[in-house]
Amino acid sequence: MTKPPSLLSLLLVLVLLAVFGVLGAKFMLGRHAASTTSQLAVVWPNIGTLPAGERDFLVELAHTCNVTMREPVRAEVVDCLRSVQMTAAATARLEGLLKAAAIPESTPAGR
Repeated sequence: MTKPPSLLSLLLVLVLLAVFGVLGAKFMLGRHAASTTSQLAVVWPNIGTLPAGERDFLVELAHTCNVTMREPVRAEVVDCLRSVQMTAAATARLEGLLKAAAIPESTPAGR
């Protein structure tokens, strides 16, 4: 007849599972954050230099609309961000950021 596992061995297994769970979650969150930032960089190539408040606002919108499930194309990212229901002030803030990120028209040399 086999002896049941001791309480100490069960506790050790639970601790190991918890440690692996925490490490796995941190890894997955890090990858998700990097993916979100790379999607936003399609519209704002200088996303890393934006003020923290603006960057956090964009990341929150990106998480809300699940931007990582969209194609990494400017129009898709913008459409995703605009699809989030928000206040008029937040909409104006997003539109201001989009206007600031607009690609300038190329001008002929010498002008």
